[in-house]
Amino acid sequence: MSAPVNSLFVTLKRSFAGTREHHINIVRSLGLTYREQTKEIANNASVRGAIKKVQHLLTVETDAEYYPRVNQHTGLKQDAER
Repeated sequence: MSAPVNSLFVTLKRSFAGTREHHINIVRSLGLTYREQTKEIANNASVRGAIKKVQHLLTVETDAEYYPRVNQHTGLKQDAER
């Protein structure tokens, strides 16, 4: 059985140009303000609901997907506590 997902890494992939004001407010509530910005957000029902509303603007990765990809590019090791 796989480990539970504790956090989600959300990246804003599209700009706000031509986006509905309501969707912009949702993305900003997730803490994203500019393109290619990534935030680590707790995995809970309210966050997943917000992500689903603006999924066309975002890329979402779990901690199991994010750390190997970042470590491959930067050469950093994952924290033992996570």
